[in-house]
Amino acid sequence: MTAHRTTGRAVLEALRGYGIDTVFGIPGTHSLEFYRPMRDLGIRAITPRHEQGAAYGADGWSLISGLPGVVITTSGPGLLNSLSGAATAYAESRPMILLSPGRPLGQDFRDIGDLHETKDPSGAVNSIVGRSRRVTNGSEAITMIHDAMRDFTHSRPRPVHIEIPLDILEAELEYTDRQVAPRPLGAPQPAPVDDVVRAAHVLTEAERPVILAGGGSLAAGEHLLELAVKLEAPVITTTNGKGAIPERHRLSLGADLRLTTAHEFLRASDALLVIGSKVGAAELWGGDITPAGPIIRVDIMRDQMLCNVDPEIELPGNSAAVVPQLIEALGDVAPREPRDLSEVFVRLDAEGRQRAPELAELNEAIMNAVPDDTIIGGDSSQVTYMGSTTFFRAQLPKSLLYMGTYATLGYGLPASIGAKLAAPERPVVSLVGDGALMFSIQELMTAVELGLTLPIVCVDNGGYGEIRANMEDRQIDPLAVDLRQPDWVALAKAFGACGVSATTDDLATRVLEALEAEGPTLIHLPISKSVETPTG
Repeated sequence: MTAHRTTGRAVLEALRGYGIDTVFGIPGTHSLEFYRPMRDLGIRAITPRHEQGAAYGADGWSLISGLPGVVITTSGPGLLNSLSGAATAYAESRPMILLSPGRPLGQDFRDIGDLHETKDPSGAVNSIVGRSRRVTNGSEAITMIHDAMRDFTHSRPRPVHIEIPLDILEAELEYTDRQVAPRPLGAPQPAPVDDVVRAAHVLTEAERPVILAGGGSLAAGEHLLELAVKLEAPVITTTNGKGAIPERHRLSLGADLRLTTAHEFLRASDALLVIGSKVGAAELWGGDITPAGPIIRVDIMRDQMLCNVDPEIELPGNSAAVVPQLIEALGDVAPREPRDLSEVFVRLDAEGRQRAPELAELNEAIMNAVPDDTIIGGDSSQVTYMGSTTFFRAQLPKSLLYMGTYATLGYGLPASIGAKLAAPERPVVSLVGDGALMFSIQELMTAVELGLTLPIVCVDNGGYGEIRANMEDRQIDPLAVDLRQPDWVALAKAFGACGVSATTDDLATRVLEALEAEGPTLIHLPISKSVETPTG
């Protein structure tokens, strides 16, 4: 069959050239020309049961694959349904490409009752994502793919939306292989040498240096641990930077930036190196980490280095280049005496357990049972932000799927599906609360359809436990937070999944059994309602 060389095909060819072999979305009347070439190009079309799940799934796939997640929607409601996932990618600085058809050229803003008619879809999306554009021809759509890939590499990753008018999307397009072929993206940007030398001098002179690593530090790979060892500098991470160095390493303080013990430790440092983090309030829970000594910030975007904490030295550039620069500038520094971090370890652990002892116990039960390369799919659930962030000790980066800034419910299950598709050889466990799971329970059907081996642990505290605690703290009689629960085991079986009940004592066994099963397993784990409310 002769290939239809449409704009839709050209855009998909451009994406395939960059290695993207999986897209997420629900086909619609207006998006069919995106789907026509997929089999021919070797692209998998993953069909969730809601476009919100498509965007969360694309985000999970992106985190593990290292490539931008791609979401294809139909016009109007399909596009708008995906925006919570797009907003998540924006808040967490993650690469995502949204493709949608739009009304034909010349029909913008016409109020005539067309199918999926939406006043200004690109304008609506542009208020959420990094950039949204309604293109006027097929060549412009191709160029936007190349521009997005370049921007993801050399600036803060933010989602990009491309709206292609229906007549352009479906039209035959004359284009060459060269037009859709991937373009060189260039080497990571280093920082100015003089500034690197100054920073290295400050870090060498410091007696108590500390490294704060955000999501932007992950590009540095193993060089970050090399730098930490060279400086004898403990590393504490944001949740997006979790696993930047192995969390069982003696210098890792984990992803515990939001604990008051961590704030006190950072304030006592005489040099703080911040790599790839905006040091946002959602990561700190309102704490103050201003150190006793100078701050050095590494970031791919200068405006980020001026956000929240002011640096004495700015190192603009990609951590993949800047961290090796720092190592080279340090030269053959004399080995330092190992720092005794035992007290801060004990205090961090105690503070975390005091907040949520039951959540600490169940996270540790899973961690101690599963392989080191396991991925945990979290959500804006207490079991994640009071449990997994602290007590699941990640040995690899990107082992916790989470979104601490946007903090949306319903993320964990579809993101876990995306992660498992990106790395089928790695164990993935979705560990979420009952309230969060109900937001996206329909995606259990997606996991069944794909035949994914995926334990889904539903930690059931009877509703929205965090908000219940917030109400009680304000002397509000709890209202609208205690939820009637389905028969979770029966519900799982109705979807065609396995469903089992568990206690904290046998949770690890149930998870290991689920990791050996064919298809997904929902594990229902009732817990108490009482969890201490975070302060700050």
